[in-house]
Amino acid sequence: MSTGEPSATSTRRTIVAVFLAGVSVFLVLYETQGLLPAIRGAYDIDAPTASLTVSATNVAMAVFLIPFSVLAPRIGHARQIAGGVVLAALLALILPFMPSPELLIAVRFLQGVAIASVPATAMAYLSLRLPAKALPGAIGVYIAGNTIGGLSSRLLTGLAAEGLGWHGGLAFTAAVSLVFGLIVVWLLRHDLFTTSRVIAARESSTTAPEPAATEQESTSDAESSAAADTAQPPRRAIIPLRSGLWRIYLTGFLCMIVFGGSFTMLGTRLQHDPWRLSEGAVALFFLIYLVGTVVTTYYGRLATRLSRTSLTLIGMVTALVGAGLTLVDDLPVIIIGMSLLTGGFFLGHTGASASASASRPGVDSTRSAAIYLTVYYLGTSLGAWLSAVLFTDFAWPGVVVMCMTSLFAVLILTLTGASIGFKKRS
Repeated sequence: MSTGEPSATSTRRTIVAVFLAGVSVFLVLYETQGLLPAIRGAYDIDAPTASLTVSATNVAMAVFLIPFSVLAPRIGHARQIAGGVVLAALLALILPFMPSPELLIAVRFLQGVAIASVPATAMAYLSLRLPAKALPGAIGVYIAGNTIGGLSSRLLTGLAAEGLGWHGGLAFTAAVSLVFGLIVVWLLRHDLFTTSRVIAARESSTTAPEPAATEQESTSDAESSAAADTAQPPRRAIIPLRSGLWRIYLTGFLCMIVFGGSFTMLGTRLQHDPWRLSEGAVALFFLIYLVGTVVTTYYGRLATRLSRTSLTLIGMVTALVGAGLTLVDDLPVIIIGMSLLTGGFFLGHTGASASASASRPGVDSTRSAAIYLTVYYLGTSLGAWLSAVLFTDFAWPGVVVMCMTSLFAVLILTLTGASIGFKKRS
């Protein structure tokens, strides 16, 4: 295959393939989150154990993102993407038939390993295969795929479970994911069967630009910015703690404890008295996730008027108010509260993610973004598990206390830390 300028058809095929790869793997990432009460009942397990079906997948992603970013240039980016999407979907297909909770959690962990291969590779593959002028738009399309997949993972599974049961809900989502995965394989077929020597020659002759952090990313923005680390050989620069970046990483970690924990146990709460909502009705609550899309879309404009510090403070106060409102046992008030919590989370998370990716002297920005992504998923994992433990002992107020504690911690980090913006220092 020529290493010259790709044709318009080749460019479109690459963009569509990466978009569908993001949709495919994120479709199965959170598929158990809205089904925890049904899983608990089916296996006769407690809430913390059931929450491991969410945590295990996110832990696996956090652990394997960086190894996959190193592996991709050796086996070929397209091969890694194609293998990840198909394997994640096949594991999702066998998931409903696991006879024990231990096997269910083990399969979810393996799914996380397979899913990690895509965000660790996708942006690097785009930067290698596309002309520079097409790259920003392609990155935006990829981020959109992650967003659509993440939302659909909760929504489709819950709605399908309404008529097919939780087994059927998981199987339906897995089937959709597999269809997308097979389309990805077909679209990438030319690169899949290119010899390793040709791949190495082509990729070594391509200088991959480092994508700038976009400030309108959704929950998947960290995935995209971190994956840029795979586009170049690892650099020797280290990320000193004295740079203040540890505050950024900890901000993302704490924000994800709030977001992951609250949404993981929201369905369980709504399926208890006094509402006893069905899986399908609970799934509709995940549409609140779209608030994040609105917030991140306008974040760039807000950042031209206010500093990251100010936006983070506004976000945390907004999220605190939202968390408090969710204590009211009234569905409209809960919707408002979760919407405010979601909007506040995205203000903090988007700023932290962009700051982790911003260029600073002595700091490898792509490696910094990869570290942020790792702690981001660890925060999701801890939030999902800890919220289940607290809900078991203290019901929803326990989850709210966890959220408020994390939000106050972010406020303290932000108020006591040196300002870290998005522009390169002179």
